[in-house]
Amino acid sequence: MARKYIIKLSDTVHRMITIYIVLGFWTTQSSNGTVSAWQLFYFLSFCLFGSSVGIEAYTTENTDDCIFLVTTTLICILQLGRLYNIIWKQNKTIDLIHEASTNSTDDYRTFCIVSGKLNKQVILIKYFIFCMYFVVVIVAGLPLITKELIFDMTFPWDYKNSQIGFYVAYTFNVENFFVSITIILFASMLWFLMMNFVVKYEILGSDFKNLGVARTEEEEHKNTESLFLKHLVESIKSLEYINGLLEEFLSNFSYLFLLQIVTSSICICGGVYSLAFSSHTNILQDGFYFTVPFLCFFDTFALLYLSNEIMLASDRLSYCLFESKWMDQTESCKKYIIIVGERLKQPQQLVVGKQFPMNLRTFTMIVNRSYSMFNILRRE
Repeated sequence: MARKYIIKLSDTVHRMITIYIVLGFWTTQSSNGTVSAWQLFYFLSFCLFGSSVGIEAYTTENTDDCIFLVTTTLICILQLGRLYNIIWKQNKTIDLIHEASTNSTDDYRTFCIVSGKLNKQVILIKYFIFCMYFVVVIVAGLPLITKELIFDMTFPWDYKNSQIGFYVAYTFNVENFFVSITIILFASMLWFLMMNFVVKYEILGSDFKNLGVARTEEEEHKNTESLFLKHLVESIKSLEYINGLLEEFLSNFSYLFLLQIVTSSICICGGVYSLAFSSHTNILQDGFYFTVPFLCFFDTFALLYLSNEIMLASDRLSYCLFESKWMDQTESCKKYIIIVGERLKQPQQLVVGKQFPMNLRTFTMIVNRSYSMFNILRRE
């Protein structure tokens, strides 16, 4: 039977999906592994952009520029991994978004709490995306005034001495900055997905608390024990469904999470070092230097914070179960409760690379490593 209060997919996420379709990152037809001309253009263009930055990092003799360009190259590698996922795993991603983002409950208080959490996250995502696109506007506008790119890169034309070469390099840069920021929409979708898993576990916790409580007029006439067992079976099925969906989510995106965890400490360190020890003669460049560590820090924190919230929400399920009126049930029913309680003692923890648990402790480790590397670079 349908529940009273239904939480549907956010309009903001709908707009993100629409943007991807309009820009050609996603197609409306079943591709069966083939890609469109726009998708191939975006992917190859971004590969060339990342390669040009990486080659410049290898060939430059300026140590400070090298550190920043290495940082930018690592960010490009992560973004390229996301772009690959966007293009070649479109159907899986959209199916997961729609499946994980539909939630329902009979408890109005729980409905208000989880709706509030989702709305707050959507507002935060809106501000984050606005800031990122504002950076694109700055990156696109100011080089036309200063007549120089934000950072040097390997390019077939002499963009420093040739006006035509400059405008070609400028167009190439702006197009790939725009693609990179649009790829960040995908990261925002993943954050939204993860918050929906938190919501699913919180709704399930509410169901455990209300085991045996009549939800419809038909249930009011049922025996208390049979109603309690009926709700318990339904909740166990919901638990298995959520856990299975979470495993599918992790299997699809675990390599992206691993890549981000491995590279984030270097990116944060390199970005902060470039900001601290740059010449500060180019305001545009300083602004970009600030954006890089901010993006890396916020992106990594959001990922690991939400993973930590998933673990905590699933860990609370056992407490919610024993907050129900289980002591009023028969001995056989109590045995079922104890068995389920033992099953719930182990929270769902996202682990990538078999050794990196996705939680705030890992984030602290990343920040500490960044600080250690920063001190090493400062002494050089």
